[in-house]
Amino acid sequence: MATVRAIHISTVKSLRLLPVPEARIERDGIPGDRRFALLDTRRGRVATQREIGALAQIQSRYDAATGELALVMPDGSEVAAAVNGGRPSSVKLWDRIVEGSELDGPWAEAISEAVGRPLTLLDVTGDIRALDSHPVSLLSQASADEVGRRGGIDGGFDARRFRPTLLLDGLRAHEEDEWVGRPVRAGEALLSVIRLDPRCSLTTRHPETGERDADTLRWLASYRRAEDGDVYCGLYADVLEPGTVRVGDTVEPVGGTA
Repeated sequence: MATVRAIHISTVKSLRLLPVPEARIERDGIPGDRRFALLDTRRGRVATQREIGALAQIQSRYDAATGELALVMPDGSEVAAAVNGGRPSSVKLWDRIVEGSELDGPWAEAISEAVGRPLTLLDVTGDIRALDSHPVSLLSQASADEVGRRGGIDGGFDARRFRPTLLLDGLRAHEEDEWVGRPVRAGEALLSVIRLDPRCSLTTRHPETGERDADTLRWLASYRRAEDGDVYCGLYADVLEPGTVRVGDTVEPVGGTA
């Protein structure tokens, strides 16, 4: 039986994941998760850890009650302020255009100085904010460990490289693949597993330092390359019924196809 090992969110897309003991999963995902995106002002696109590893060294949190967005910088200092209205802006994220407000405030200067590149913050509107394509991602620890084993790493592999919303225990490596097309109950929430999750070079970076220290894509390709050329690990899911999920909750498919 699968259970929730960890729940991860990131208020600002591509900053370090924050583990939480429980979360309410709404139809558009966990409230506040990937609410903000970073804009690379020189290239006119969303900035991610794939290109800027140092983003992994910055943490973020948002207090919906007060409207305060806080960043914890690599040196431990904190930059916090209330989110203002900003200026209307939009940017392409994968195959869609996301719209929102480009924010004024202390965050852009702090992040830009930390990573050595001019970045600004976009408060993203829309159904799933700055999530890649679906509101929830799932991965078993066994699958992450198998990827590491293919690279000669025994004793566990840090699953945060894959940035799952829900990290699961109690499954065989890649057993979650069997859930594609099925409804899955996670705590009180009912999810619809849509497809396998294609992986990118972000997984090669250490989840806290951002340094490239693992040849994850090659290890995956050695046994997981699909006919379309992508390598897959984990799942994407939509939300059929909102609900609260807690660490330790059961996760299991129900009924037939979604």
